Amino acid sequence: MGGSFNPPTIAHLRLMQAALDSMNASQGIFVPTSHEYVLRKMKKLHYPQDTLSDKLRVEMLETFCERDKRLKVDTFKMIYTERKYDFYMIEEIRKSNPDSELYSIIGSDKLSIISRWHRIDEFIKMCRILIAERGEDINALKNSNPYLIEHWDAFRVFNIPEDITGISSSLFRERLRNNDPSAQDLVTSEVWEILNTNGKVPANSITDFHGDYDFLSNFYEVSVQYQGLTYGSSEAAFQAQKCMTDKAKAVFTEYRPGKSKSAGRRVTLRPDWENVKVNIMQEILRAKFTQNSELAERLIDTGDKVLVEGNNWGDTFWGVDNRTGQGENHLGKILMKIRSEIRK
Repeated sequence: MGGSFNPPTIAHLRLMQAALDSMNASQGIFVPTSHEYVLRKMKKLHYPQDTLSDKLRVEMLETFCERDKRLKVDTFKMIYTERKYDFYMIEEIRKSNPDSELYSIIGSDKLSIISRWHRIDEFIKMCRILIAERGEDINALKNSNPYLIEHWDAFRVFNIPEDITGISSSLFRERLRNNDPSAQDLVTSEVWEILNTNGKVPANSITDFHGDYDFLSNFYEVSVQYQGLTYGSSEAAFQAQKCMTDKAKAVFTEYRPGKSKSAGRRVTLRPDWENVKVNIMQEILRAKFTQNSELAERLIDTGDKVLVEGNNWGDTFWGVDNRTGQGENHLGKILMKIRSEIRK
């Protein structure tokens, strides 16, 4: 079963299980598409921020595999940034399973265009088509299409479970954007937990470090003492640590956040920077909040909300790029860790 799985819903899981049961099959393989494909799709819908990373989509699909040991995930299509036809995906799966009988699951709504698929004649020699019946008149669709009439031996039909009709990733995303609590009913508990802990549930997360939450930003101007020097912001303190001498670091005590960031790009970078920068950020932010009690109280007041530095400047290390949904969010994770420490 191919798809965006953005995110995978209970319908994806139940549909795959129904297909396996109908054919008495030994294995079901989820094949998620590439991030670039999903992003293009979300941009067309004007919701690029709803794009989930490859890592998250695979992680969520793998929870399906933990529920049902017949299931697995194949990331073949994720490694391609350009369009990669299903023909090549089936070709690769065939190489790994030379003696297996393969079926590709499609919705009955795709039957009218299947004759236009890339290398369809070769495709159905490698892999039969398993049609998920969605209420359409399959016989009418077949009889109105000469290609289907001629090649119908390559097709099989199975019924989808009635209780998943209408469930889709797009419906889930719509409900999530509207803070509709019923969105949770469309995914498994494991998928919901992954989305929640990664700041993808708006009602349970803070994704904008401006306005009421500007104090979470490193650009918030407040005194921070670190290693014997007093800086005007955590940004200045952090950028200073890129320098190799105390004299060079001291210059940053006079800089405001924006100038600090700019100057930090031009310094002679200490050779171990990539290895130590996360720990340094953690030490500086711990100093920021433990030295300023009013900020510590505001941090605690964020409760158990997931903190995500959403940004529009492409930072996928410290935060999450709002335009693509990609990001490791190290800054948010550090803030949540310090919040937990302060509570104790």
